[in-house]
Amino acid sequence: MSVKQDISGTLRKIQKEIQQLPNITDRLNFILDMTLTLFGASTGSISIMDQEEKVLTIVAAKGMDWEKKIAAKLPFNLGVTGRAASTREIIYVPDVTLDKDYVKLIETVRSELAIPLLTRDSTVGVLNLESDKVNFFSPDIINQATLFASQLTIVILEERIAKEAFEKSKREEDPVEEILGYDPSILFLKHRIRQVGPSDTSVMIIGEEGAGKKLVAKALHYISQRKNGPFLTVDCSGLSYELLDAELFGSQSGKIFNPGKLEQANGGSLYIESIGDLPTNLQTRLFHTLRDKTMPNPSLKKKDEVLNIRIFTGSKRDLLEDIQKETFSMDLYYRLAEVPLRVPPLRERRGDVPLLAHHFLYQYNKQYGRSKTFSTEALKALTGMPWSGNVRQLQSVIQYAVLVPPEAVLEPHSFLQDGKRETEVPAKVQSFALGTEILSPSENLSLNIAIERLEAIWIKEAFQRVSTQEEAAKLLGISRGSLQYKIKNNQFLDGFNT
Repeated sequence: MSVKQDISGTLRKIQKEIQQLPNITDRLNFILDMTLTLFGASTGSISIMDQEEKVLTIVAAKGMDWEKKIAAKLPFNLGVTGRAASTREIIYVPDVTLDKDYVKLIETVRSELAIPLLTRDSTVGVLNLESDKVNFFSPDIINQATLFASQLTIVILEERIAKEAFEKSKREEDPVEEILGYDPSILFLKHRIRQVGPSDTSVMIIGEEGAGKKLVAKALHYISQRKNGPFLTVDCSGLSYELLDAELFGSQSGKIFNPGKLEQANGGSLYIESIGDLPTNLQTRLFHTLRDKTMPNPSLKKKDEVLNIRIFTGSKRDLLEDIQKETFSMDLYYRLAEVPLRVPPLRERRGDVPLLAHHFLYQYNKQYGRSKTFSTEALKALTGMPWSGNVRQLQSVIQYAVLVPPEAVLEPHSFLQDGKRETEVPAKVQSFALGTEILSPSENLSLNIAIERLEAIWIKEAFQRVSTQEEAAKLLGISRGSLQYKIKNNQFLDGFNT
């Protein structure tokens, strides 16, 4: 029997059988299995469109790891699936190894057919058929698959399958999936979070500035038994000894005792950022507090506060070197780093940049009442940037591009600071964030200008982290007067307001 003859029979069977299946997951898997069998595909998926955010969520997949499936949200224009959704046209890639934009989610795939599921006015989703053989789908099969997909769209809409699948994905939002990405390094991190999260172990999260350490700590907290308890944070960087002491352990104001974050987070979790910056005396005090699980509280008078708390810590560097230098307590380290987790920098997972960029674009479009989109070249430019400031820098770049440049379709020049265009900026000097530059030698090799540029970057970064000149000066290791002088006289800080 030909595929053409089988189409109507398969659709009738799908309509009949899905009525008997108890839940939406079983129905979607049945539809996908029948479809793959009909066209001889080895793997495939069904994605449903989020009409507001303009991303596709995979709701059924064969041959794909569970963790990869729930992580994969595909924006318009990204990969074969995104292109099919945005162009409303069938995309066939006879050899995926030759398509530089192909998003590899299944290692065995060699040829892929993406068919948009369409109504007259909108894209409902995308049906992906895949084979482990190159150029597997003939023109006749593609035509028949297109016909099948158009009729399958009717079934999906009539049976409210798309709506139910979308609502289910929203209902079951996973705290771990707040960490966006499906690069192998991120999937490994998410797997570790799922393993460690439900326990009560202390976790040290190691990663560069802006990589997402706090997001990892929140995910660990919200999949644990403590999820209904408080989640508080303390950042050790840029705070004086006195302020850190008060933040962690509390302070006395006259007769009133103000509890610190350790006590406030009791029953929940505390995330301590930049733990390597904690002064030695406070390291010792923190170790004893966590070891004894008690904390003096003058307001209780008779007994100490019993602590029931989980600690997460963040560090930009490997503290084992600090232990060797005797600047960090070995006892405290091993109490805090029962499980170490590494957050990869963005440059190690460039494939996730378009997904993150679309997420931030949606976020800021909504916040500022805009409706901007990316050009293909803009996404390529974003993917190729070095991202020394990681996800935080990317977020800042997208916020700037939504808020400042006038164009509705963002191009590579939309990410340049202060509204400058490529013709006004040396080709090798690209500005990637509001107040952030990448230094590259240009025609003018003056070291004074290079130093001035670098100082401007550091000063702007300082004000991204703190809100006052005094705090910024402390971070930069200079006096407040020196900071004020540099802001006033640095040509690259012209118009910069603190």
